[in-house]
Amino acid sequence: MSNVKLYDFDSITRPAEVAADRRGPKLIIPTRNLLVGSLPQNVANELVAASHPVHLKPRDLIYEAGDEIGLAYFPIDCVISSLALLEDGSTVEIAMAGREGLVGIPALIGRGRALHWTRVSVGGSALRISVAALEALGNRHEALHRGILESYRDLFTQICQRSVCNVRHTLLQRLCVWLLMLHDRVGRDELPLTQEEIAGRISVRRAGVSVATTMLEALHGITSRRGRIVILDRGTLEHTACECYEILGKRFENPPAE
Repeated sequence: MSNVKLYDFDSITRPAEVAADRRGPKLIIPTRNLLVGSLPQNVANELVAASHPVHLKPRDLIYEAGDEIGLAYFPIDCVISSLALLEDGSTVEIAMAGREGLVGIPALIGRGRALHWTRVSVGGSALRISVAALEALGNRHEALHRGILESYRDLFTQICQRSVCNVRHTLLQRLCVWLLMLHDRVGRDELPLTQEEIAGRISVRRAGVSVATTMLEALHGITSRRGRIVILDRGTLEHTACECYEILGKRFENPPAE
């Protein structure tokens, strides 16, 4: 993608230093990505060395449905959505991915083509790596191979649980779950999304999102500005959300220390 900017990693994310010891040099790695942060130091170093730090903008297209996947991404503070494109031109979010894992899993589990449109929802930084290089690293290092499989399991769990949530729970509950999921991945309280964009992600009318956000504002859980949702009290969202968040938020309960 020609519109993706390359950056020095130090300039786009808050790094965590890996303590130097006699077995190897100190290297700064992007541990805000939970998969990368879970790897042994030598494996994380190899992964970072084979990757390129990039900055992704909102609405950047990562893959179109049917594209051969040649690049994978480890989000740091961006969120990337997989979207089903309907005949009327509308889209519905199937899953979101952020700092919990990686984007490009279909190419790593036997299918080299994207199943859905994949687009940036919230801009930010990521590590980009060729699928060939990632496969080679995964074949050499069991810890990385296991991390990729865990990301696949997390993705499958998310898709299944969100399907249940969409048919069983209220719009207000679903909105709270979705905002909490986004907050987990972005790591900041201000979410740069319009009500229209949110409606498209959770497949409801914009008027319904407007009513639900007004209710959350009355509870002092959020404030809604033009093109922004600001989370004021995460506890209010957790209390209002349905049981689905207990499952969808587990990945972020005990992240590796930064």
